[in-house]
Amino acid sequence: MTCTPLPGPDLNPSPNAGTPSEAPLTHSRPTVLLTGSTGVIGTHLLPALARHHEVTALVRHRRPPQGTTCVQGDLNAEDLGLSSRQRRELAARTDVIVHCAALTDFAPPDMAAFDAVNAEGTRRILELADDARAPVILLSSAAAAFEVTGDDLAARSLRAYSHSKRRAEELAAHCNQPVAIVRTALLFAARNAPAAPRRQFPHTLFDALLRGRPGGLPLPREHWCDITPMETLIAYLTALTETRVRGDAASVGIHWATAGPARLTAADVEDACTRFLDEAGHLSSYPLLSPPSPARPRTHGMARLAQLGFQPPEQPCLPSHLDRLLPTQLTRKETLDALAHNIRLCAATALPSQHPRQGKPSITNE
Repeated sequence: MTCTPLPGPDLNPSPNAGTPSEAPLTHSRPTVLLTGSTGVIGTHLLPALARHHEVTALVRHRRPPQGTTCVQGDLNAEDLGLSSRQRRELAARTDVIVHCAALTDFAPPDMAAFDAVNAEGTRRILELADDARAPVILLSSAAAAFEVTGDDLAARSLRAYSHSKRRAEELAAHCNQPVAIVRTALLFAARNAPAAPRRQFPHTLFDALLRGRPGGLPLPREHWCDITPMETLIAYLTALTETRVRGDAASVGIHWATAGPARLTAADVEDACTRFLDEAGHLSSYPLLSPPSPARPRTHGMARLAQLGFQPPEQPCLPSHLDRLLPTQLTRKETLDALAHNIRLCAATALPSQHPRQGKPSITNE
């Protein structure tokens, strides 16, 4: 895969956006409108925000835990599917909007769904922000900053996703309200997660490596990926919300909430999986990774996903702005500790304890 870095959007086209005259909120518990409250990130962000704010969740089908104020809405519908009265009432009580909802499915039946949800859905949230005169925190993706090449299904899916996120950022640049864009990459499961999340690339990769495949997964050991602990992202988003409540104009712009220099290499992942397998008594008779063969280019399966998820060593690490709002940057030790914890989570399903594997595995992943 070729990833070409792209310039970020100009977030100050409007004379009204993010000016120093932005006033802090004076009431003790401002109301945050949160989208995506039942998603991978929103599930953890909602209780963190609720410690200091009133939270209203904009929901479509699934609802967050009992006790959360919910408003039924739809990112795919004009005016979010709200009546005029509902929209006025919601705007009147909203002080800050945190927009986390997005389509992240791999290869949906219609690739246009990425743009419909991630870009057009964001446009509708920004329109509501104008009505509410409320600042916005937009959860974007590191993928928005890169152009993905390739004609296979995996590349086309990632490209459609990255284009939709980039267009959402461009729409945010023309909002009349202050917008802070948070770009994050891959995420580790939280420490308190009861199980590894499903359909998340890092955990699909860990599962595949623990199960093993004859010949190993074709991925260069020196390639790298950026995976941030969930707790780190939640802490950053929570701190950023506080700056919006205070009316801090300096928080407008792009925030990279990534591991940055604390990125992990494929060798880190392989070594951590190998250590776990050895300690658990699940012996592997071959390396978990293998050098890719130019004669056999991969266009599908886990091998292709791994190629898309990891970058060559000459690609610079992602920027990281965590120390803008958190005490320190993320360290390699913290990402390695999170890696080991997430491998243990995946092992609960990849390696049933009643069936220890000796030698070559019977399950392979292509």
